Amino acid sequence: MPKLENLIPLPRKESLKWSGCNYLDMTSMNGKPDHEKQEQHKAVVLKEFRRIVQDILEPHHDDMFLTRFLKARDYDVIKADKMIRESFSFRKKIGADTILTEYEYPEVYAKHPVSAFLGFDRENSPVRLFMAGICDYKGFVYSMRVTGMMKLLTYFLEYDLSKVQEKKNNGSKLDMKSTFILDFQDFSLKKFYDKSVINAGIQLITMYQDNYPETLKKAYLVNVPSYFSWVFNIFKPFLNSVTLSKISVYKTDEWQEELRNAMDPKLLPAFLGGKLTDPDGNPKCTHLINWQAKIDASYYLTQRQTADQEDDPSMKTATVQQRGTLQVPVQVQVPGSLLRWTFMTKEYNIKFGLFLKEKSGKLKELVAVESVDCQVIPEESEFLCEKAGTYVLHFDNSYSWMTAKQLTYKVDVQSPDETNNN
Repeated sequence: MPKLENLIPLPRKESLKWSGCNYLDMTSMNGKPDHEKQEQHKAVVLKEFRRIVQDILEPHHDDMFLTRFLKARDYDVIKADKMIRESFSFRKKIGADTILTEYEYPEVYAKHPVSAFLGFDRENSPVRLFMAGICDYKGFVYSMRVTGMMKLLTYFLEYDLSKVQEKKNNGSKLDMKSTFILDFQDFSLKKFYDKSVINAGIQLITMYQDNYPETLKKAYLVNVPSYFSWVFNIFKPFLNSVTLSKISVYKTDEWQEELRNAMDPKLLPAFLGGKLTDPDGNPKCTHLINWQAKIDASYYLTQRQTADQEDDPSMKTATVQQRGTLQVPVQVQVPGSLLRWTFMTKEYNIKFGLFLKEKSGKLKELVAVESVDCQVIPEESEFLCEKAGTYVLHFDNSYSWMTAKQLTYKVDVQSPDETNNN
């Protein structure tokens, strides 16, 4: 009897899905994995996967791109199909396909840059530096929405991949996987005392793994303090096994030799053991990094926006009890109207989603119910209503066993004429 791990599911020909799937015995006569069979099977799965998702693909989506999603879901076509479609939806929402030409750094980041593209390692993989030690996490969380931070990270990742593509177009043999260097020099625990910082970190990790699968080659975490394991253990449950296997944590200087072996020292900043300096010889490379990373509170959106909300007489208040929900119905009379909402909680986050009430009385999900850190920054968004009808704003606190949420919110419907005039 072959081992379970050597049994790989094959889709039935009559179905696009893998329910009730058959299995292919991937063992040879001596009971060892048959690698030739495995590769043949992967090719079959890839062909089937391309057929299933062909409705969303563009010409530049090659086999290497599709294989990333298959690998991330262990060649399970159903899971890979779900993953890639959700990723495409995210990319459309965040503007990933045009971000390199349309995106501009927010002022707060332009003045406090903590990341830089360093070039390519000796195997032609892009290398990016993150100054994880001096970064003012709370400052960025309070100055940018989580979606703003996602856009910033997306820009970094798309920029690095564009550099790979440039070399690829010139005929270079390239590895599409990236190397990250995270320097934790001057890191302190107090930077993680804020729950919003932790929540933002978890969301960024999830975003990266869900939308850029199989693109991490190596992550060097250097200059970590002795208590770093406390911080790492917070995020570890959200890192998949593949990502974890590519992370190396260093407390001593043994990483310097590894970095020099991995990439040309001329591209590595002097403060990391390389030879790159500022034109005047400054080893801190201030042309790449602002070491005065503390963000002034004047950038905090909470100070400006919270004051605006408190002074707005049209804001309504409500209490969403623990284990409870609140639904706010809104009547939209004219198709093409713009539904806008603003809400915030006094403390703690809350889940939010948008639904359309159908004739049957069932609620059709339009905006997925997700956790929102609106205790930090008021959440503001909008939805173009293609149909007239009853739309329902859904506030969900059912996950909280102990804490009721004090909610302040406002809803506005703008007709198509008003939208066009604006």
